[in-house]
Amino acid sequence: MKQILSLVLSCLVGCESSTATLRVNRLMETHKHAHALSQSQKATLYMPEKSALDEMEASLVSMAKERMSQGSAAANLTDFLAQIQQIIDQTMVNSILTRYNASQSLLDTTWANYTTGCQTPGAAPWSQYTSFNDQHVTCRGEAQTAYTAYTDCLNDQSVIQTAAQARCAEYSQLNTMSRYSPSPCVMPPNTATPTIGNYLRHMRQYWETERANLIAARDNCQNVTTTSGPTVDCNALYCTWMMKRYECDRFQQSFENGACLLSREYTCSGYTACMAAKKNTYDEAHSSANASQPGLQAEWRAVKRIECLITALGYPASQLQSQIDACIALTHSTAQVTFNFYGPTSPVPVCDQAQYANMTPGNAAFSTRWYSGISSSVSAVEDGRQVGSPMTCASSTCDCWTGTAPVCSVAVASSSSIGVGSSSHTIGNLS
Repeated sequence: MKQILSLVLSCLVGCESSTATLRVNRLMETHKHAHALSQSQKATLYMPEKSALDEMEASLVSMAKERMSQGSAAANLTDFLAQIQQIIDQTMVNSILTRYNASQSLLDTTWANYTTGCQTPGAAPWSQYTSFNDQHVTCRGEAQTAYTAYTDCLNDQSVIQTAAQARCAEYSQLNTMSRYSPSPCVMPPNTATPTIGNYLRHMRQYWETERANLIAARDNCQNVTTTSGPTVDCNALYCTWMMKRYECDRFQQSFENGACLLSREYTCSGYTACMAAKKNTYDEAHSSANASQPGLQAEWRAVKRIECLITALGYPASQLQSQIDACIALTHSTAQVTFNFYGPTSPVPVCDQAQYANMTPGNAAFSTRWYSGISSSVSAVEDGRQVGSPMTCASSTCDCWTGTAPVCSVAVASSSSIGVGSSSHTIGNLS
């Protein structure tokens, strides 16, 4: 800036000499060659500074006094002053406004960014994944129906087996020879004569009756039927239930893996860090603009005073004093370089992660939020977990599940391990 000051004083005042005559001569010499200002000289004027502007203002006032003392002999500075005015308009004013606009733009954008806020955990876009859970909840209802059909079948089997055992007990008893020995072979007392013939007729009648009773008991044991149509294979019903449960697990897997990703992305720590960064960015922009504003306004007023003095120097010497007095008395507005501040910013709101426990799969709050409508009687424990309670999402990729499709060639569980349920069949020919 020393070079700028030297250039300004050299071009406008000729500060090497302290005499008014030398200053005027220098000024006139500069005026004669004003059109020949080098690009480096112009470039030096493109970086205004308050102290340099003050020096320029003082030099112009001094130049005006010299012109007044010269009277009609004063040189014509019209072309020279026009060139200086052009430089001021295109560079000094532009430089001030460029710095002002950059700071104001930063204020505008950082405040707009701050006021848009940051997304809290509660703003997580669940709509991306809730369709999977809707399918999951519906599927669990279907699994409940399949489970009921399977247990009803087991109950039917149990009822039929119990009834069959009761009906076959008579056959088993009649089909044992120890039941008839030895008393059936003893001749009844007072058998009529001929005793042998009557004994044989008695034995024939007795054993024919016993044989008929045995055949009837056997047929009664072997012909158990139901009134509900063909017998249903409980193994097939078990397989249907297991496959449906696996289908439900897949829906639950898709939902919970997505929920896990949301619970990791939408956190209180992320929200707090986001808001703190936005607040700090605007506060820094505010502080910087506030610190630079007095200097910008001072430069703006100095430029406007210089422009006024340049205009005054174009008047005849006889009118210079009144024009200078008018410039001195004039108050220049700084509205064009006055910042539009916002705020103030507020402290970063407190965010409690405990309020968003229902976002994380694997805990009671999550299950209560999403699975409260699922029947709890489908099965007590499946693969080490309750239905609707997923495996822990411990991996970095939120892959919460490692389940595989069931194999349905397993033996049917006994009815005692299932529990009592209502039968969907009615017993037809059992007494």
